[in-house]
Amino acid sequence: MKVFILAHQDDEVFLLPYILSPEKKLFIYLTNGVSAESSLFKLESRTAEATYVFEKNLAKLNSEVNWWGLENSVPEGELHRFVSIGNLASIEEVIKNQGERVTQILTTTFEGAHQDHDAAAVISRKLAVVFLASTIEVSTYPQWFSKVYSFKVLSPRYPSKSFNFDRLRTLRLAFRLMASYKSQRATWIGLGPATLVVYALRKYRASTPQPVRLVTPCFYEFRGRALQSEVLKHLTSNT
Repeated sequence: MKVFILAHQDDEVFLLPYILSPEKKLFIYLTNGVSAESSLFKLESRTAEATYVFEKNLAKLNSEVNWWGLENSVPEGELHRFVSIGNLASIEEVIKNQGERVTQILTTTFEGAHQDHDAAAVISRKLAVVFLASTIEVSTYPQWFSKVYSFKVLSPRYPSKSFNFDRLRTLRLAFRLMASYKSQRATWIGLGPATLVVYALRKYRASTPQPVRLVTPCFYEFRGRALQSEVLKHLTSNT
């Protein structure tokens, strides 16, 4: 069984070449998908949307889902605060309850693009040790130049070998997912075209895992989303 450890209910778009396989898959979403100050209506809308998207597009691909972040009230942008021994044990139990041997754990890599993606990488690495499973990490959108707003989508700084995949099936599913996540339109207007170009024309590469340390440049800090020093404090001291 492949286990996808994802921070947000649309991060799977970055891992589609690995999702389109007959092997059983378990998706675990580590946040509820909305910020802490969001209204209950927004949370309920996001939850309903994510459930619909999964059932329509991913469930039929031999996939199960666990909304761990929703069940544990983990807001978007603050996953690093929830990286603890107790929560790791809780996620471990979710996986064990499937009664399947874990072959791979797949997630977003540690690269300073989004603080939640970095936290998901740390969590995945620790779970991989528990389950003696191999890990695959993919780049999302790391900042490329230090003094300007810049990023590259699905272009890891430390790439591993390229991965052959069914481009047509991947493109079709990518289009469907991006269109279905109506609450995330702003995100996919920005990231969608570059993602589709990779799936249509370029090599798709996983990312070689990097140590948990200060990243320069750090895109989420550049955007004012979080302080890297605080994020790293949680990721390195709570487990």
